[in-house]
Amino acid sequence: MGHGVTLTFDEGPGVGLGHRRRCEAIAKALRALEIGVTLRPLGAHDEIEAETVVVDSYLANADDRTRFRAAHVVAIEDLERDMTVDLLVVPDPGADGTRYKRATRVVAGARFSLVDPALAELEVAPIEPNVTRVLVSCGASDREGVGSRIATALATALPGTQIRLVVGPWGLQAHDPLVTPVHAPDGLTAELLDADLVVTAGGVTMIEACCLGRPTVAFAIATNQMAAVAGAAHAGAVLAADASSAADVAERLAHDAALRSRLAGAARNLVDGQGAVRVASAIADLQGIHAR
Repeated sequence: MGHGVTLTFDEGPGVGLGHRRRCEAIAKALRALEIGVTLRPLGAHDEIEAETVVVDSYLANADDRTRFRAAHVVAIEDLERDMTVDLLVVPDPGADGTRYKRATRVVAGARFSLVDPALAELEVAPIEPNVTRVLVSCGASDREGVGSRIATALATALPGTQIRLVVGPWGLQAHDPLVTPVHAPDGLTAELLDADLVVTAGGVTMIEACCLGRPTVAFAIATNQMAAVAGAAHAGAVLAADASSAADVAERLAHDAALRSRLAGAARNLVDGQGAVRVASAIADLQGIHAR
């Protein structure tokens, strides 16, 4: 094995699972380069010492050398913090890497969006004339029930359509008998593949839906998601909405197969599923390892 990398990330109530998913994607790509990895949730007061550390956190700054002591520090960043690190990864579609001045190297935009590289190899279903299955996802920590309200509105607006709501471990449970709850601790790949239409917050699920060519309505539930949704919408890969309009936008999209087809094509062009591979290669470069 090559030089090891520790990937540390936020997760839990109020945070969700997106940071873990991104680090898992990088870890998989690093293992393919025969680089050893350690995945570690980041506690509030943890101090990490490693040769190379990758930090995906809103609660800590990766350039805090009292907490992260490493020969090489990599930050996954979508709060627009300009940090003094060896490699800064800004994975949001449309991100502008030139605004960051303190990092030694910056990689930014949809080419570095972080999903499991295996998604790019999957066969995806064609866009059908009729929508029979809609997946609604509002993150693993939807304590306000935003996703539940959207799902209920769609169940009313699209009778006969199966509305599936992702219920995260720290989110509000679904109680509408017209809505099918989905518990997916190992990820949403199968659900996304089976969905004719996806309605999602602008986190990792939106990026995965794009990679899998699913027609998607996306909205931001936090400030850090706004740039990602705007970037994907600008590329024609999703329809942007907000939480209050998402159900109406999705209803209209359900009745427009041509638009769904255009969105699906643009989405796959935007997110090719190789972002984690490119980031792993950049980490290998840091360590002086030739990425095969």
